Amino acid sequence: MKKLYSLRKDFTIIGITGKIGAGCSEVAKLLSSENFTNSLESLLVEKTSNTDQLKLNVCINYLKHEDNWRSFKIIDYKNVLLFHLFYEAIHKTKTKEESIEEIIKIIHQNGTSHKIDFKNRFDINDGSAEKIRDFLEKEPDWYDYQNESLTCDSLFECLKDKKSCKKFHSYFFNKFENTASEFYSLLNKIDVTKRTRLTHDLANNLRAFGSVDSNDFSNAKMENIYTIAETINRLIKNWKSNNEYTKIVIDSLKNSLELMYFKEKYSAFYTISTNKSELERKFYLRSKLQGIYFDDYKESILTDMLVLNDAEYKGGEVNKGEFYSPDIENCIQKSDYHIFYSKLILGKAEAKGKNQVLDKQNENIDKIINEIENYDKLSLIPQVAKLIALIHQPGIITPTAFERSMQVAFNAKANSGCISRQVGAVVTDESYSIKSVGWNDIPRFQVPCNLRSANDLINGKNSDHFSDFEKGEDGAYADNETFKTKITKEFDDFDVNNLGGRHCSFCFKTYHNAFEGEKNQVHTRSLHAEENAMLQISKYGGQGLKNGNLFTTASPCELCSKKAFQLGINNIFYIDPYPGIATKHILKNSKKIEMRPNLFMFQGAVGKTFHKLYDPFISNKDELAIRANIKPKENIKLKIKSITKDEEEGELILKLMKDPDFKEKIMKIKDEK
Repeated sequence: MKKLYSLRKDFTIIGITGKIGAGCSEVAKLLSSENFTNSLESLLVEKTSNTDQLKLNVCINYLKHEDNWRSFKIIDYKNVLLFHLFYEAIHKTKTKEESIEEIIKIIHQNGTSHKIDFKNRFDINDGSAEKIRDFLEKEPDWYDYQNESLTCDSLFECLKDKKSCKKFHSYFFNKFENTASEFYSLLNKIDVTKRTRLTHDLANNLRAFGSVDSNDFSNAKMENIYTIAETINRLIKNWKSNNEYTKIVIDSLKNSLELMYFKEKYSAFYTISTNKSELERKFYLRSKLQGIYFDDYKESILTDMLVLNDAEYKGGEVNKGEFYSPDIENCIQKSDYHIFYSKLILGKAEAKGKNQVLDKQNENIDKIINEIENYDKLSLIPQVAKLIALIHQPGIITPTAFERSMQVAFNAKANSGCISRQVGAVVTDESYSIKSVGWNDIPRFQVPCNLRSANDLINGKNSDHFSDFEKGEDGAYADNETFKTKITKEFDDFDVNNLGGRHCSFCFKTYHNAFEGEKNQVHTRSLHAEENAMLQISKYGGQGLKNGNLFTTASPCELCSKKAFQLGINNIFYIDPYPGIATKHILKNSKKIEMRPNLFMFQGAVGKTFHKLYDPFISNKDELAIRANIKPKENIKLKIKSITKDEEEGELILKLMKDPDFKEKIMKIKDEK
């Protein structure tokens, strides 16, 4: 059996994603701990009938076995960026001194004090250059090895030759990582926002141009999009060649195309999305800045960090075709396993009494606690333990009711004909029995958006696919032009060959809002997934939903939140926050606090990984029998009594069965017949 599970246990790549301060590095640190299992002992509850606790007990007891926990090696994404920066600087120059000046130039390439928009970049006049120069001149390990051994025209080619090189392994995973840690520590002390912006810019440049140097982003090429991912892949290969086990955690991924690269590259790749409440996330970041900056400046730094992170999260540039940009929202949507946890709710007493940062804002602690007080499974360690146990031993436990319901919603979203975003939803009763399923799509007897063609509308084909308003037969805009006239103009310069054979769908809402100069969700042709699920029950005469649960692969907007509130939905589980004010304006607005629906971020596995984790290789019963020879011994005498009641015949049968040649004689008789 050891051989059967070796691929799962010996080789695992985990990529972590999430907003800044949401816990990516905390999860990575936990996975890299040699003593992780020591923290599990206190979580065991021997005398219990609670099924969730029993499942946790199974995972803990499994991981406590000496063969079943192997710590992960962290590959820090920002270290890979610095590795590229050093390589390019050394490759362009001839001496260490020249390389240092090149590094300083690249770090400050976007910082000019007279440009307000660039205030969060390192400026050559802000005193940082001298500190960086001083560090690099004194630091002994960053230059010599790269200068002597990485001499190819590209870093990719260099690393291709270093697949099994022990010298490179020692350099990168020891010396360089230590240098990078100290270097980033220096930059954080200068200005953590500028450090964050630096890694943001370096990543964008590498994905756009294959170089850390800034360029005109109109020259970005898709051939460079995997520059960083390919470097990480080469580092993984080197680690694999020099270690008995390959357990790697990448901290952290912010571009969904890179995430998909690793999914396509490795069947043993899993993406973890980490989440905290928004208030606690800000609280965590504020505490990290404590002691580095004075209070007023600290708040300014925090604000700048959150603004930058919000831009990385929304990923608007990626949706416009700028694929090199970060898009954390899409990364979360594509994640395999979702973790939501809180330190404050679990340790609120000591948080209030011991932590100086928290002491200063006790009212904020109470606010956070009130926000998430109904969630009773907020510890990080059990969630990580469950994931690793399931990766190593798929099917060791069964899914939670939350996972089971969300998986149905996840599958349902594939039915959506929306060309903007597919969403699935499930409504259950209070016992998590599924009562209805929905996805975002048009009402019945209308043609889904993904099956309608703009060419057909413009050329007058398939007229029953389009409304009278779209065809220009009923209604016009303020300038008296019809929708058809306007969209025809939009497509005047369109070359159908650019679609590469794809169907030319279009989003009515997007064009209509543009023609009216508005941004109004009400013009969508589709029902939202949540309202579709709720309407199915009314349509087919189902039961009431009071005290039930709503699961959605996005999160409910204001309109769907009002419907859920009105129907008496008790709990709403979601994967990714939807832009809007549904939580603050709708779900937390009630004269009776106890009647407010609880809003929970989803915890657990979803998508293909749901099956990878919960489908056992072989049945538990058969595996236990094979591993420990656990099976009941056959009672021969009882079996003979079921054949004959005659004692003499029974004795004769027993004698024959004890004859060592009995089976051979029977086979001989069969052959003769």
